[in-house]
Amino acid sequence: MSKIIVTAALPYAYSIPHLGNTIGSFLPADVYYKYLRMNGDDAIYICGSDQHGTPIELDALKKGIEPERLADDMHEEIKRLFDKFEFTFTKYGKTHTKENKETVYEIFNALYKNNFIKEVKSIQPYCNIDKRFITERFIEGTCPYCGGHARGDQCNDCNKLLTAQELINPVCVICGKSDISFIEEKNLAFELDKFELELSAFINRESPNNWTKNAINKSLSFINEGLHPRDITRMMKWGFPVPLKGYEDYVFYVWFDALISYIGITKEWDSKRWKDYWLDKNVRLVQFMGKDNLEFHTTMWPAILMGSKIGFVLPKTIRASEFLTSKGVKFSKSEGVGLNIKTALEIADADYWRFVLMYIYPETADSEFSIEGFEEIVNKIMNDKIGNLINRILIIATKNTNIIREVDSKLYREEIERLEAEYVLRFESIELREALRVAIELAELGNNIMSKHQPWVLVKDAANNPDSDSAKEFSKIIKTELLLIYKLAILLYPFTPNTSMKILLYFGIDKEPTLDALNVDSNSIKLSENIKPELIFSKLRKEQIEALERLK
Repeated sequence: MSKIIVTAALPYAYSIPHLGNTIGSFLPADVYYKYLRMNGDDAIYICGSDQHGTPIELDALKKGIEPERLADDMHEEIKRLFDKFEFTFTKYGKTHTKENKETVYEIFNALYKNNFIKEVKSIQPYCNIDKRFITERFIEGTCPYCGGHARGDQCNDCNKLLTAQELINPVCVICGKSDISFIEEKNLAFELDKFELELSAFINRESPNNWTKNAINKSLSFINEGLHPRDITRMMKWGFPVPLKGYEDYVFYVWFDALISYIGITKEWDSKRWKDYWLDKNVRLVQFMGKDNLEFHTTMWPAILMGSKIGFVLPKTIRASEFLTSKGVKFSKSEGVGLNIKTALEIADADYWRFVLMYIYPETADSEFSIEGFEEIVNKIMNDKIGNLINRILIIATKNTNIIREVDSKLYREEIERLEAEYVLRFESIELREALRVAIELAELGNNIMSKHQPWVLVKDAANNPDSDSAKEFSKIIKTELLLIYKLAILLYPFTPNTSMKILLYFGIDKEPTLDALNVDSNSIKLSENIKPELIFSKLRKEQIEALERLK
């Protein structure tokens, strides 16, 4: 039994995550984690709200409340929505906790002791209108490398990390003015450049079979371009105070404590068991993120862990998705604007979104979300291929229980077992989108069996001739199909957990399924008594389409 830590890049607790955020990290991590539980692995799934930073501090100031209250309120809302999205976190925590503070201080003190922290003089942007230093996130302008729209810390188009001073025509997003001065200020920096050789060796050792290609290529590119010390402090009030003389007015830069919070949140989950995961070299750390989070997770994060010399587990597997683009539909983090997860759940239940998003999961290339595509996947695949198949089988089986005989049907056993094996292989390779397609292929097999053998014809003859070959053939087909949809429910569980449990209830199963539960024959599958088949999936209603259209 493997011991595994699964993490998803933390959502910022300033606004509600949109579908692009969701498909980039939380959802695929959850799908994979559910599979690990089915497989019997000793796995934990860790994530939480990233609560520090200038946006929350400034918004709290405008609203006349404390930043912690604002961050906690949004944390609770995100957590509520994630629950509705059926995410099964071992712990969904937050960054502003005593456990994380203790961990940040422990790692900072270790880095400082090991001479990987130095004081630097850096040029910081100061807004002459707002009369305050502003972080890079609150400056926008033109990227000097690709000409795209960029913030002061990163280009939105080419994803290159920047400094605010590099931007062309920088503007303060707080006041909308360009009256910005760049003033020298002291800060503490993590000497990332000292880890170039160690990081290069680490990536070349771990990445070939465990990292996505974009993670390998971008990370080695970062190193080849030359790493530089990265500031880990900012002069502001909201955050963890820096425990060093001369830095009483500083807090840790948000990216520093957010990365460390993977450990801090695990400590919050269990003050003793966290060590069994983070301090055991045999544990596999699997991290999911969008490709825009790569530099933080594949250079800064492992270098921090290396530099601490405490013995923390390094990221074994990096799954970085490409981007989910939208055709005519706005994705926005602003509450109530565009297709964020709150708006999405008001339009359709979670299983619909989980299925569709994983069907178009940008696993190896950018993919596109559109209203037309959403409707086609729901109507033609979820409803027609899967839902209709299950309903037809359940209806014909429950109406004809008196005809079904005890026969050990081995029809299509090889095809079904081949698909089961491929499903496991896809998950073990963390090819999640392809694993879903294998489950769909199983449903297609079920539909082909129905079309070829036409059990509705067989049952008419069997009703008149109970001892005929038609009764035996009908029993074989229905038992095969019942076995198939039972197994289909298990295979779909990581993707559509509520729907899968609804299907399994027809077979008297009310617990989370396991892969071992696939090892059954057709005679051991029994339908619960007095069941009334209901729709599994439905086509989108007119009002749902109209609600999506309004988001254009």
